[in-house]
Order: sequence, then structure tokens, then C-alpha cells
Amino acid sequence: MNVESRGPETEAKKIETAPPADHPYWKRNVVIIPVTAFLSTIAFSMTTPFIPLMLRDLGVVTNLETWTGNMMLAFYLIGFGMNPIWGGLADHFGRKQMVLRATLGMGIFFVLATLATTPLMFACLFMLVGIFNGANSAYNSLLVATTPTRRLGTALTLTQSGSLIGRTLGPGIAALATGFIGQYHQMLRFSGGVFLIGGILALFIRDVKRPSQGNWRPRWISDLRTLVEVPRMAPLLFLCFISNMLWAGSSTIITIFLLQLIADNPGAGDEGMWVSAVATGLSVSSLLALPLWARLIDRKDPAVSLFYAVVAAIVTNLPLLFLQTPMQLVLSRIAFGFSAMGMQPAIVRLLSQCAPPGMEARAISWGQSFQFLASGVAPFVAGVVAPLFGMRVYFSLTILMALAGLILWIRSGRRAAKPSSA
Repeated sequence: MNVESRGPETEAKKIETAPPADHPYWKRNVVIIPVTAFLSTIAFSMTTPFIPLMLRDLGVVTNLETWTGNMMLAFYLIGFGMNPIWGGLADHFGRKQMVLRATLGMGIFFVLATLATTPLMFACLFMLVGIFNGANSAYNSLLVATTPTRRLGTALTLTQSGSLIGRTLGPGIAALATGFIGQYHQMLRFSGGVFLIGGILALFIRDVKRPSQGNWRPRWISDLRTLVEVPRMAPLLFLCFISNMLWAGSSTIITIFLLQLIADNPGAGDEGMWVSAVATGLSVSSLLALPLWARLIDRKDPAVSLFYAVVAAIVTNLPLLFLQTPMQLVLSRIAFGFSAMGMQPAIVRLLSQCAPPGMEARAISWGQSFQFLASGVAPFVAGVVAPLFGMRVYFSLTILMALAGLILWIRSGRRAAKPSSA
């Protein structure tokens, strides 16, 4: 026993001092990818909170919720359909190409979207960006493939930290940029340029190609069927959907809700300032909470950490049902950022752990596809529900869905534990 126990310790010391032969580029990637994620997230977070204002500048006066919901649904449905295809290509031909596809493709089409002169033209050009969307799954898939297992938690945390810092700075930069542009949608010139800089930096990433067996074919449904047959994968994908419905999917909805609160509170102040404050408050609290959640995920089973994070997300969304002022909304989003930050890293870890061998990138890509779907469904449902019943009814529905996801996750854990206890 003593002789056997020294083996892993010796191997661990080797990993500490030198990269393993099958992970020769992980140190380079762990430096470059977080910076690239930082730039990409700045570019995207400069855009999404201001989508309703962009549509309003282009002529949408009534039914702003419906316009925003329909446009975002189409944008993310395109991403939902394309992302598993990109994941399959990554498993067969390498992950670096997918990082370049996301950063350079989105950068080019963001710039093209500034040519729009009508709301419909803007919506069509913006939806084309969805073809190339999926930077996060590309980063995570590459890290999972090229980083030693004992370093993977740190690598994912660094990348998410880069994303969170970008998400924190993006709205503030956008608020400053509005003073130099004629219309809000011209901000996409800045966003596209930042994406392109991230794409140029991604050229220095190195990949270790471990192609899957057989020729590549677009197996959209069969891959999903294979994944959901894995224990706990179906509720995990549902929680991917829920996490983004509460998080990124709510960004435009929160902006519209904020405009309603400002209208109900005369003298509240500049709307652009409040939009930036809400988005920045969420991002700053998330960034501060990330190391705490990372430590919890490393010390406990990621499945347990995910349970805690979902419970916290439900509790911190409850204030949306009764708050009355813009400042109360800012404080509510700060609390949500602290509590729900653990969902994303726990989900990525569990997707990579549960996936069948050779399907890690596809599992992560399908996870982001369900996040894309949530990001589109959320504003679409809000656009249907809010004009009829009010925004708070929509928030009630999202809380109930999160509670349903939590129950499914608990039940799947109990079913998975039964065979081992028999």
C-alpha cells in the first residue's frame, strides 16, 4: 500500500514542475485564452444591454419588448442550431479553428450590422452574427483538451475571470462611447473591433489534435441522443438552459424593466447611466464571488456546488417580484451575481466529466446551445407575457422553472446513487 501510494504523489510533483507530454501547450493557452475571453466578453457586453435602445433609435416606438424578444430569439436559435455542428468539427479537426471562427466571424458581422438604417435591417444583420456565436464553448473545449486535469479548475476559473472582467468593463465602456456616437447601434463598430483584436491574439493559441474516430458528419440529433442517455446529462442540460435564462437571457429584459422603473420614478436620472450600473453591478459581484465558488467546487463534488448555486439563484431572483426603484434593481442584481456565480464553472466541469470519451467538445457545445436557446427564449417569452400581465409575472415563471430544474437535479442524483448502494 505504501509503495503504491507514493506513485501518484511522485507523478503529481512531476506535473507541478513540467507540463505532461500530452499537454505541451497548456501554460501558453492558460495565458492567452483568458485574455481572448476578456476581449470577446467586453465586445459582447458592450452590446446586449443596449439592444432595446438600439432598436428604439432606429424607429421602434411601440412594442419594444416584442421587437427585442423576437430578434434575440432568432439570434440565439441560429446559435443553438450551429453550435453542436461547430462542436463536432472541433472534436474532429481541432479546437483552435473554432476559437478563430467565433472571434473573427463575430467581429466582422458586428461591424456590418452598423450599416443598418431600419429596425428590420438591423435585426437581419444582427442575426447573422449568431452563425459564428459560441466563443465560450470554443474556449472551454480547447482548455479541456489541452490542460492537465489537476490544472483544469484553475484554467477554467482564469478564463471565466477574464470573461467576468470583460463583462464588468463592457457596459461602462459602452456608456462612455455613447457620448461620441450618433446612435446606439453604431457602438457595434467598437464591439467588432475588439472581437477582431481577440481573434488576432487567438492565432497564438496552440492545440493538441486528438481527432475522433471515423469521418466527420453533422450528427445533430444523434449526438444529443447519445449525450442524454448518459446518467444526469439531461437535467444538466436543462440547468444549462435555466442558468442562462436567469443570466445572459435576462440582460435585455432587465433593461426594459429598468426603463419602466425609471418612468415610475421621475427624476431618477440618466437611463444610460442606470443601464450601465445594473450590468456593472452584476459583473463586479460575480467577479468577486468567482474565487469563492471555485474553491468550493475544488473542495466539494461539482454536483453539490451546482445545487448550492441554483438555490442561491432562486433566492436572489425573488426581489424582482416586488422592488420599486432603479437602485433596488442594482442591489438585486449585485446579490444575484454573488449567489449564482457558481453555476457556470460547475456545469462546465460536470459536462466534461459526464461526456463519453471523444465527445467532450460536443457536450460542452450542446451545453452552450441550450444556453443560447435560453438567451433567445427568455426575451421572446417576456415579449409575450409582459405586455399582457406585466414583467413581474415573467420573473415569477423563471423562478418556478429554476425550482423545477433544481428538483430534477436532486432526483437524478438519487437515481444515480441507487446502483452503487445496492
